[in-house]
Amino acid sequence: MLRKVLSTPLILTLLAFLMLLIFPGLATAKSLPDVRFHDYLETNPFQPALQGQQTSSKTEISADSARLQGGIAAAISSLLTITFLLRKRLFYQRQVDGAAQALKTSTLPPQALSPGLAAHLCGSSNAALATLFDLTQRGFLRIEEKDRQWGQRVFEIVRQPIKETLQHHEEAFIDALFQFHKTDRVPLSRVAKLVYSKTYQKALDEELILRGWHSPERMDKREQFAFQSGTIMTIGLLLFAMGIGIGWRYFPGALLLGSGGGFLLAGFVGLILSLSIPTLTNEGRHQAAQWHAFATYLKEVAQDDKQPLNPVLFDRYLPLAAGFGFLDQWVSHFFNQPEVQLPDWFSNICSAGQDSVKDAFAAMILSLKTTDVSYIPVSLEGGGSETILSGIP
Repeated sequence: MLRKVLSTPLILTLLAFLMLLIFPGLATAKSLPDVRFHDYLETNPFQPALQGQQTSSKTEISADSARLQGGIAAAISSLLTITFLLRKRLFYQRQVDGAAQALKTSTLPPQALSPGLAAHLCGSSNAALATLFDLTQRGFLRIEEKDRQWGQRVFEIVRQPIKETLQHHEEAFIDALFQFHKTDRVPLSRVAKLVYSKTYQKALDEELILRGWHSPERMDKREQFAFQSGTIMTIGLLLFAMGIGIGWRYFPGALLLGSGGGFLLAGFVGLILSLSIPTLTNEGRHQAAQWHAFATYLKEVAQDDKQPLNPVLFDRYLPLAAGFGFLDQWVSHFFNQPEVQLPDWFSNICSAGQDSVKDAFAAMILSLKTTDVSYIPVSLEGGGSETILSGIP
């Protein structure tokens, strides 16, 4: 497995480059027998003053040379390694179909797909929010406001009897949501923890694989690229530590410090590049482009105050607005219209009146935005990755 993930040519290249850096430095250091350092001068006060001045001058010259050679080593090591990683990244990109381009807008959903899967397909980190509101719409969950605690509004998710068969990721969502809870009530803030739920995320990936939209092979390539970048960083850290141990005033130490810093920088750049490697299949990229276009349309609806509103759209596309990261804009836009009715899955038992219910609903949305670490608005301005962010060039 290690031989599959970490290419042997990469290790040999780094070791050969390291030897090319160290051996010239050792030869240069041996050719300067008269070089003395300040610590040595301080421990030999009986040397003549003139000899001390000459030695100090030579010391400063050798230190400047060491710094220069270390800088050159850093530049060469970082440039060569980054070039190697970029070439490998471009090689992966050539294996991806570039025909999937983001469409401008689409006024209808591309197909019948759960909001959580659609959000995950497009790379949004808000798939859990989309699944939450989708399950509330279908009657599997409810959201209720409870009595205030310390002056703060409190909301709970209440599990309802299962009426129909759930999809795999929906079952994983409910299991993770109510894990370690003996009752059918959990705080609304618990949704934030689902972004770290491996079971839920794995279920989403498995469903995309079954649909032929997610490629395990491309995922392996991303992990391989990230592992190689991490290995380069580890080598750089070791070289940097060795350089510190030798000392930057000596040529070998300066070379190790410089080359180690260069490898650290190159490895960090490689980790960033690994995130841009697509993991969707070509068909998955086409589907993501279509959902991207529909998400763009929904966001334009939420931002256009002059466009006539259809109140039915509010609850219908609320899960998608949450999944694609503009939930607060969606709610604020529709709440400006008096004819908009709140969904029946939300219960405000602490106050009466339509305005009070709207205030409670808005407070519930605000609590999700502030407590859910996965609530990151997704850029819809023409993306660049395998999701909306990185999968569509």
